Amino acid sequence: MQIFPKSLKGQLVVLTIAGLILAQAVGYIVIIRDQQSRMMKDWLNGIFTRVETVANIVDTTPSQYHDTIFAAASSPVLQFSIDDEAIARKTADNAMDEPEGAREVFGSRANNVVVAYYDPFRAEFRLETLARGFHRAYERLRGASDPKSASDYPVYAHISVPLKNGAWLNVAVRPRGAPTHAPTLFVQFVIMAAIGAFGIMFIMIRVVRPLKELADAATALGRREYTAKLEEKGPMEVVETIRAFNDMQDRLCTFMQDRTKMLAALSHDLRTPITSLRLRAEFIEDDEMRRKILQTLAEMFQMTEAALAYAKGGELEELEESRLVDVGALVSSVCADLADMGAPVECSDTPSFSLHCRAFALKRALRNIVVNAVAYGTHARVTTQLAGNEALIVVEDDGPGIPEGDMEKVFSPFVRLENSRNADTGGMGLGLAIARGIVRFHGGDVILKNRAEGGLRVTIALPGASVIGKSSTAALEPAGV
Repeated sequence: MQIFPKSLKGQLVVLTIAGLILAQAVGYIVIIRDQQSRMMKDWLNGIFTRVETVANIVDTTPSQYHDTIFAAASSPVLQFSIDDEAIARKTADNAMDEPEGAREVFGSRANNVVVAYYDPFRAEFRLETLARGFHRAYERLRGASDPKSASDYPVYAHISVPLKNGAWLNVAVRPRGAPTHAPTLFVQFVIMAAIGAFGIMFIMIRVVRPLKELADAATALGRREYTAKLEEKGPMEVVETIRAFNDMQDRLCTFMQDRTKMLAALSHDLRTPITSLRLRAEFIEDDEMRRKILQTLAEMFQMTEAALAYAKGGELEELEESRLVDVGALVSSVCADLADMGAPVECSDTPSFSLHCRAFALKRALRNIVVNAVAYGTHARVTTQLAGNEALIVVEDDGPGIPEGDMEKVFSPFVRLENSRNADTGGMGLGLAIARGIVRFHGGDVILKNRAEGGLRVTIALPGASVIGKSSTAALEPAGV
């Protein structure tokens, strides 16, 4: 299960909220430790003042009115009673020290007042009180009253005040609900987290969106699909990155165009002197010498024609637009064309899956590989399959294979392995170079591997393929181009 998000936006939002939680927790502890003593003193002073007021009224009022006075003075927080003994003395051993100056409100009888005060911030009090506070809020939302009586709440303090008649006024202090600072800090945290999360998301949208466009443009550039200049937007660092990409794309596009034009120009200009030399060679009287010279000139002419075709092919690939194509139909079309020409090509049933590609260029690459398999391996078998979102076109032959050390060398232009392949097959060694170039333009690759039973296996791997559904059939372009 992925808990931590992979996206930059998600990670920053999570880290921001985690940082806010940590900051709030530390702030909560600091505030409570700093204000606890003062808060408790103010809290007790207010309670003691009320208790002293009730004690003075009881001392000056006939006993028959005491129950009425207690009923009016008692609340869920304070419960009054008159007893023969001080209840606070029974629990004084477990009580904590009283805050300094808390009982000054009792005046002359302050020394006789017994107080058993418990820390309301201890875990058992804090957790129970917090739970009761949320329960009361829930009951209020339902429109119901609190089902618990006052005696069900934890006691924070017992106060026993001596009366003039010798009895004791005992008071039980039972606060209700969460401490006042708890909801305040909780609301503060929610507000800060919401503002921080929205702020981070806004910033990340400004950062991630241009980066996503940059990634898409870089992927397209890898397929030699030159896009329009990206809009320079976002933070300064992102703008500088986009500007550098735009400059790189312009320079790369210019370089590729100049290289192609230069190669085409050289091949074209060499035609004239080669033709002139062929005409002059016809006047050589030595038949053997004339034959050798004409053979050399013919090879030179083939090389120039192949180089010119290679350059023109690159131009055509750049001009062709990508479209959605049925890969299975494209492979079947290439196999059928070669079989009609008498080539021993076997094509198994090809599954239908779609791919955005340059169909003409892809057919050229596949045709070059199949022709090589037929020429060097006497027989070609073509299969296709879909592995995840990757289209795999596999071409196998029964030839001698390729030495492991020469696997990469055969992709170089004008390289032919005469020692390992048939020397009478012809060609100028551009087939695999053109094929891999086209496949890599589409973001894929051509993989060579010798078969254990003999022969060579060539795998064309193309990413971005998907199973053809009924809804997408109408959008497919015909494979025959």
